[in-house]
Amino acid sequence: MAMNDKSVFTSVRGAAFLADANTALPSLKLFGLEAATVGETAKKYTNMGHLSVSDLPSFETSGGDATTKDTWNKSKFRTTYDSVTGKVTISSVQGDKETFKLMFDAAEITGGGTAVALDKVEQPKALFIYVEDTNTGEKFGIWIPNMSLAYSELPSLAQGDFNTFKLEGNIMTSTVLPKTKSGKASSIAFYDPDDFAKAA
Repeated sequence: MAMNDKSVFTSVRGAAFLADANTALPSLKLFGLEAATVGETAKKYTNMGHLSVSDLPSFETSGGDATTKDTWNKSKFRTTYDSVTGKVTISSVQGDKETFKLMFDAAEITGGGTAVALDKVEQPKALFIYVEDTNTGEKFGIWIPNMSLAYSELPSLAQGDFNTFKLEGNIMTSTVLPKTKSGKASSIAFYDPDDFAKAA
């Protein structure tokens, strides 16, 4: 591994884009902070709008515990790992009907308002997180082609900051990604600054 100064950056600004699950990713050059939609009409990625700057998208995994096994002949002969599950949490600060529909599978009420249920409803989605270090111009991307999206918690109200509306996506494997070198099904793709620079 060599030193790569371009790949040292901060997440100064960013945006999150959603599409139907397993929708192919358009050219990286089309993504930007102000882009409303990216891609073809029937297979487009739509900008989620304003996200929290104090609560950036976050990732979490569980599982993956290691088990080391001996043979009669040798100690610590082989290590296996438990299955790993992952999730992504996104905090929107845009409290409008489109956000409520996305979070809660909500229905508009005649005359105004949005009705929601507390039971979670799975929404199969693809997510692309676009990150830009506006100090250096470097860009970074995280693509999750297949996840089950639902609300994480009810709205969090605040006086000193924007109200937040949290969504949570359970990350799943996707057939639109190649398998790993060891033959495992993939779930996430990362795009570094070089990938953005080479984008056609």
